[in-house]
Amino acid sequence: MNKMIPTNRTSIVPAIFKGLAGTIFIFAVLTAISYQNDLHVDGKLVMGFPWEFYSEGTVYDLEHDEYASFQHFKLFELIRNIVFSAFVFALLFLLYRVIPVRRKK
Repeated sequence: MNKMIPTNRTSIVPAIFKGLAGTIFIFAVLTAISYQNDLHVDGKLVMGFPWEFYSEGTVYDLEHDEYASFQHFKLFELIRNIVFSAFVFALLFLLYRVIPVRRKK
């Protein structure tokens, strides 16, 4: 009663890993491109493209006459950026498969 698993069912696992790896790579590239560290200029550090999911910095509070630091992390915006990265990866993957590539023989 030892049945072999059909190859079409086992080929889904590498495709899922390829999709996850591509999504992580696109997310890392977009986050690295959008990284702005202006702490020495205006006191703000920002990450996230197209939606800002992390920011921190220092501002001067006129009312209390002191410096106040802040740190914001938005989980929903992070999830939106990851979904956007998955969409960009899927679009690039489909474009790569649709556009014919001429190879030298």
